[in-house]
Amino acid sequence: MSRRDEKTVGLVLVTYQSAEDLPPFLASLPAAVDPLTLDVVGVDNTSTDGSASFVEHFGGTVIRNRQNVGLAAAINQGAAATDAEWILVANPDTNLAPGSIAALVETARTDETIGMIGPRIARLDGSPYPSGRRFPSLAVGIAHALFGGVWPGNPATRAYFGNPVTTVSDVDWISGCCMLFRRSAFDAVGGFDTRYFLYFEETKMALDMHRAGWRVVLDPAVEIRHREGGSMRSAPFRKIRSHHRSALRFYCDYHQGSPWLLFAPLVAAGLVVRGAASVLRTAITQRLNR
Repeated sequence: MSRRDEKTVGLVLVTYQSAEDLPPFLASLPAAVDPLTLDVVGVDNTSTDGSASFVEHFGGTVIRNRQNVGLAAAINQGAAATDAEWILVANPDTNLAPGSIAALVETARTDETIGMIGPRIARLDGSPYPSGRRFPSLAVGIAHALFGGVWPGNPATRAYFGNPVTTVSDVDWISGCCMLFRRSAFDAVGGFDTRYFLYFEETKMALDMHRAGWRVVLDPAVEIRHREGGSMRSAPFRKIRSHHRSALRFYCDYHQGSPWLLFAPLVAAGLVVRGAASVLRTAITQRLNR
C-alpha cells in the first residue's frame, strides 16, 4: 500500500436530501481546512433533490448509491475512495469555522494514539450542543430516555452529557456531526460498524476505538456550529425507528459479555414505549405545522 497523504484531509460527506444545507457547508470548507489540502468524497444515498450535484459542482468525487445503504456503510465507502491520512466525517447541517479542521489535525498530531477527535459544538444561536458524552449506564440511559425531552436539566441527562471540558480531554464519545480520524486508527477497527444503519454509529465507533487502544478526544478550543434537528427533516418516522433500533443494538454491544446484557428485554420494552411516544409527538407536530 502506498504511503498516505499526511497533508490532505479527506472529507467523507454522506448526503440524503441535503440540498438545503449543502451550500453554506461547502462554502465553509476551504477556510476550515487551510493550509491543508482538501479531498472531498460525496456518497449520496438516493437523494432526489440534487444533493449529489452540489458536491460535484464543488469539485468533489461523488459515489451515487442505487439504494440507501445507511450512514455507516456510506462513510466506509467514502473513506475507501480517498488516500488522505486524515478522514473527516461531517454532516451537511454543520458550519465549519475558519481553521477549525486544520486545528483538529494539529491536536491529533501531538499524540499518535489519538484515533478520533472532535470539536466543541454550538447550535446556530451560539448555545452549547453537548459533545464529549459518556457511555450511559442502564439507570442513566433509562432516566435520560424518560425525562430528557421534558426535563432537560435532570441529573441523568447531565450525567449522560458529561461535564464541559476546558482543555483537550479524553471522552467516551463525540458527536457524529463532526469527527476527524487518523487513517491508521480507522483502518485498525475496520471502519464503521455497518449494522448501524443510522444513529449510534459514532458511539459504536468510539467504543471500538477505546477497545482497540486508541484515544477518543475532544478539543474545546475548536468550535463549529450545528443546525440541531436538521437531519430529521426528511423521513422523520423512519429515523425514529432507526434511532431506537440502534439504541438497543448499542446497549447489547456495550454490555457484551456482561450480566447487564440480561436486561436487554427490559431496555427493548422501554425503547418501544419511547419510540411510540416519539412517533405520536412527531405526527402531532406535523399536523399543527400544516
